[in-house]
Amino acid sequence: MSGFEGLFSPRQEVVLNTLEQARERGTLEWVRPLLEAFRDRPEEDIRSEIADMLGALKISDAAAVLADALDDPAFQSQHADIIGFLWSCGFQTEDDLRVVIACAVEGDFRCAMEALTWIEELEQVLDEQVLLESLLAVRGTLEEMPKDDARLALFESMLHALQRLERAQ
Repeated sequence: MSGFEGLFSPRQEVVLNTLEQARERGTLEWVRPLLEAFRDRPEEDIRSEIADMLGALKISDAAAVLADALDDPAFQSQHADIIGFLWSCGFQTEDDLRVVIACAVEGDFRCAMEALTWIEELEQVLDEQVLLESLLAVRGTLEEMPKDDARLALFESMLHALQRLERAQ
């Protein structure tokens, strides 16, 4: 068995060999199958190894694949992880701001935390419309959020980070 299908083998040694192949020869085409394996594999050691790989990507075009996964409902339970991969790889571009904000607003505490970390690293947002939509989404979430919601401080910090970006325009 060769190629991506080895990631989904029931035999752990096949999966580990395939992961080694991905490490050695990994190209952009490996990113989506690795994300799918990360989502679908139950073994924590394999998931951890895949997470290490996805969090250390050196392929700049991989940012688009990760952002597409954030926009895919099939990866909803992995949003926090994927935002963490974006951050770990240094993929902080305004192109992904909308989808990161959407995930934070819809997600749990961990997702909001990862989104905040990612947003705080943004250096600029030149697209005023994207920034305005992001500010409105966060403000709307804060207005509707119960005062005892554990995510409240995260969204307040997110709002401040977005306002800083707005002032820097």
